[in-house]
Amino acid sequence: MAKRLITLLSLCLALQLMAKQAPQFQGETLDGKRVSLKQSLRPGRSLILCFWASWCTPCLQELKEVSTRLKNDPSLPLDMLAINVDTSETASDVGPTLKLYGFDFPVVMDQKHTIFSKYQGAKSLPFSALISPEGEISKTFSGFDEQMFEEVKKHLSPKT
Repeated sequence: MAKRLITLLSLCLALQLMAKQAPQFQGETLDGKRVSLKQSLRPGRSLILCFWASWCTPCLQELKEVSTRLKNDPSLPLDMLAINVDTSETASDVGPTLKLYGFDFPVVMDQKHTIFSKYQGAKSLPFSALISPEGEISKTFSGFDEQMFEEVKKHLSPKT
């Protein structure tokens, strides 16, 4: 019995150690402020990184869904940081798109996909990563799914 318990504890510890740390990054917001993942993580609150482009309709649907849910339930221990991946050809559309949809969340510009490539090699949009307060990737989401937010809520641990 004791041997099984030790094996089980060792397995749990190994799984905790295998949790994937979110890649660190620094970027500049649309209004010129510098921001990093480390600065964006707050004690007791998870962070959802939403990668998007102004021309991507499913991305805009996802941003609307997440931002609406966060506004409707401010008690959720969750913050949002949007990473825009428009290239220089379409980067001028970002500000007007945010205004058109009434979005008021922080947006980091990633025109060269430096941040995006750290999180997703295929570079398909929309793509989101749920980051724990400890800086670990809890869950990733590829493509827009109306049930995404319910899945996000399942991963918000009681300690967050």
